[in-house]
Amino acid sequence: MQRIRHSNHDGFTLIETMVATGILVTALAGLAHLLALSVQTTRDAGSQAAALSAAADKIEVFRSLPFTFDPVGAPITDPALAVAGGGLDHDTDGFTDHVDAGGAVVAPESGAGPVFTRRWRVSALDLYVPEALVIEVCVFRWPAGGLPLRAAVACLATVRVRQP
Repeated sequence: MQRIRHSNHDGFTLIETMVATGILVTALAGLAHLLALSVQTTRDAGSQAAALSAAADKIEVFRSLPFTFDPVGAPITDPALAVAGGGLDHDTDGFTDHVDAGGAVVAPESGAGPVFTRRWRVSALDLYVPEALVIEVCVFRWPAGGLPLRAAVACLATVRVRQP
């Protein structure tokens, strides 16, 4: 019977195996956390894109309204563009609506369920120049309740000038 010589290079010791396992578990835990963080970031980016789209849609509605002069030179202004004070810091009747995930305006009581609350304000660019309006639209996660302006997911503003 032949004897096998004892060698220090025959395999791994228990301590070496435990250290390698510890390093592997730590690396995998870091990767799992990174994966969870990337999923959350992707979800937030999608929500922000939808909010930005809802704000852009409302801006486009305001841009499509008549704000011009008639053939005689008298100003024509759609009633929705009347300078009036909707506040962006709180829900105001006539200056707030609710939007579902598809971008459609819905009632809060409806079964569809709103995802965002839109608030807007139309103001004169300058008190002495009524032919220029500032239109601001901010979108909040629903229910917005008394959320302040700094809690908005997306805000857009544009200047509208009366064109002949």
